[in-house]
Amino acid sequence: MASSLDEKSTKADRPALLTLDAKSSRTRTSKTRLAILTLLSLCATAFYFYRNGIPFYQRPTLSPSWNDDSRWPIPKIPGPELPAPVEPFEPLKRYSLHYGKVACWQDGGVWIKELTPVEMASLAIDRFQDTARALEQADEDAFCTRLRMHGASFWQLPPQWPEHVNWCEAVDDCVEPTKKVSLEVGFPASGGVWMLDTSQGWDGLYPQSLVLRNALTMDERCQVIKDLGGRFCEDIQVCPEMAALLGS
Repeated sequence: MASSLDEKSTKADRPALLTLDAKSSRTRTSKTRLAILTLLSLCATAFYFYRNGIPFYQRPTLSPSWNDDSRWPIPKIPGPELPAPVEPFEPLKRYSLHYGKVACWQDGGVWIKELTPVEMASLAIDRFQDTARALEQADEDAFCTRLRMHGASFWQLPPQWPEHVNWCEAVDDCVEPTKKVSLEVGFPASGGVWMLDTSQGWDGLYPQSLVLRNALTMDERCQVIKDLGGRFCEDIQVCPEMAALLGS
């Protein structure tokens, strides 16, 4: 009797168990679908932002490229056909305290000479402050003529940097001059010119050559050049050593 009742009770419980299993299965299916739909929604949103950008985010505007005249060009990468921009290098002014040499620009290049205070005074260059180059090329050419008379050398621009060198602080630190002048000169008040050939270097003249910087006047400078073995020429125009300084 008891066995019969248990059997009836088990059969009565079976529909309830089946109902619970069905509900659990539907719940799991719903959660899986929800997860799939959520993932698809996130992927669609990410793709939209990728193609159109974030609505509240403004992309930074690119500044004009250094080698393009258009208003907002596409940045270009330097290469064999597109050389990198050249950083400024000395000389940048006619005279600067930092560089310490005198320069002028002419014929696609620059003339450079390290001058003593006496020579700077003869060229009316203020050795106590920087001096800019002339605004007009005619004025610059006139100054170049005077600077060359003091033995300036010439560097063609832009310079041909040595191998494995892309930039130097000063062009004359890394590049040999296109036109090299090795002559120290002095112009006495009585006329003519005293000349000292330095093409063989200063080794044989040291330390007496240091006296050149101690001269307080041009006549004193001429006396030092004479004492160092310099040669005097009465007519500047016919002195062969002066040909390079006169532009010949």
